[in-house]
Amino acid sequence: MSETEKAPRRITVIPADPALEERDIRKQHLRVAPYCRVSTDKDEQLSSYEAQIEYYTEKINANREWTMVRLYADEGKTGTSTKKRKEFLKMIRDCEKGKIDLIITKSVSRFGRNTLDGLDYVRRLKRIGVGVYFEKENVNTLYMDNEMILTFFFSQAQAESESLSGNVKWGHRKNFKDGKVYYQYESFLGYRKGADGQPEVDEEQAAVVRRIFARYLMGHSTSQICKDLMADGIKTVRGKDRWRESVIQRMLQNEKYIGDALLQKTYMADLFTHQQKKNTGELPKYYVHECHPPIIDRETFRRVQEEMARRSGLRKTSDKAKTELGKYSGKYALNELLVCGECGSPYRRRLWMPRGERRHVWRCLNRLEHGKKYCKNAPTLEEPALHAAILSAINEMFQARVAKQILMDSIAAVLSRDEQEQSLPAVESQIRRLQDRQLELFQLAVSAGVECTAYDDELQQVHMAKTRLMLKKAELERLGRTASEFDRRMDQIESEVDGAEAAITDFDEVLVRQLISNIKVLDKEHLLIRFKDGMEIEQYVDTEKEMRAS
Repeated sequence: MSETEKAPRRITVIPADPALEERDIRKQHLRVAPYCRVSTDKDEQLSSYEAQIEYYTEKINANREWTMVRLYADEGKTGTSTKKRKEFLKMIRDCEKGKIDLIITKSVSRFGRNTLDGLDYVRRLKRIGVGVYFEKENVNTLYMDNEMILTFFFSQAQAESESLSGNVKWGHRKNFKDGKVYYQYESFLGYRKGADGQPEVDEEQAAVVRRIFARYLMGHSTSQICKDLMADGIKTVRGKDRWRESVIQRMLQNEKYIGDALLQKTYMADLFTHQQKKNTGELPKYYVHECHPPIIDRETFRRVQEEMARRSGLRKTSDKAKTELGKYSGKYALNELLVCGECGSPYRRRLWMPRGERRHVWRCLNRLEHGKKYCKNAPTLEEPALHAAILSAINEMFQARVAKQILMDSIAAVLSRDEQEQSLPAVESQIRRLQDRQLELFQLAVSAGVECTAYDDELQQVHMAKTRLMLKKAELERLGRTASEFDRRMDQIESEVDGAEAAITDFDEVLVRQLISNIKVLDKEHLLIRFKDGMEIEQYVDTEKEMRAS
């Protein structure tokens, strides 16, 4: 047999598995699901939703080959992304579960304005035998052999969306430039929308805002503030029980609480992902002054910003710290205030357990980590003795401040223009001071020479003041106002001093942080305490008292 006359090849056909064979549902009875996006306005949404149900119900019932599954509708969601379109995603899942054969939608733009996403979903649905019918374009993907026309329609919808987005951006930026402020009341604690459409202070919420600012300035951390608010049962602006530190942080930086507004803090970086980015200079910002009633005064807000900058600028103080910046802790005020007089490192609280007894001490951090290599003489301070020394210094400062204030009040009373309150001893005291000053001026004038006139004006003023006081003295003597008034004032001063001697007995972290600038450990028995008003006190630490107590 020649090669051209070979017998035909034998072929055996292996039939396809019907369960896996691609479905062709074009001639079957179809389960149909309409999809639409409705308005965000509640009244319009209700009427639109009902109208579309009615429209699609009539349309599907008119076709004996169709059965209505249900209407899927998203509320005013953007067509450029599917992430937030819950109904759309549910519809896709129902398709994958075999519940839907055909999707009807008004137009390509209703299904999606992102070319890639739109084509991807159409392909996914077509692979499982589900078609999409676009009414406006009269395109049914079940009968579509190529995607060129559909790609064109999706591209056109995307271009429209990009154009619309550009117009919206331009409008917003024009409004920002004109100083128009947008308020999100649902996330703006302390304010509500007033009858005129402008923000007005909600006093109940404003009290919470003021509390947060005050607690922060008192030295509380954002974590402590959150815990305090939750412990008191105070809810967030959205009515939730849980407060987050990030919320407190943003509130403390929000200029709207002083009545101003910074516009265009963020911008949309991508139309399709809707990614919001912080505006760090890519676009101009606009600061609008006094555009609504304030809750926080400007001085308090300024101090809060300074405190936030100070806390965020804390450098790491330990080689064991993982980050360059140290983390602020509001628990122990001495973490920030107590420093080693020898090496300048901060002191840290540590637990000692000699003979099983729990004792808290404060130790130089440099000494803790490196031993005596860099800090040889830093003492370890027992916490009770350290607290007692600081309290003693605070009480001494208070007494000195009260005594000074009482003295100033007394002088002010003596120099008061209300002559009925001046006593004879007070007037005589003033006359003596003026006489002493007059003598000093005479001596200065004599030493400067007869031609010197530099002291003439002051001499004239002193002479006139002394003359008025002499007349006043004569009047008081005539009226019989003697030392009894002076004695009364001295009794009053003595009573005030006695009242000021009531000492503070409990160590208060907040009080210490408010009053003290820093504390330097000079040695085991001496601290140099510097107060924020500039006063310095070298304070003795009674270590013997601690030993006796133990």
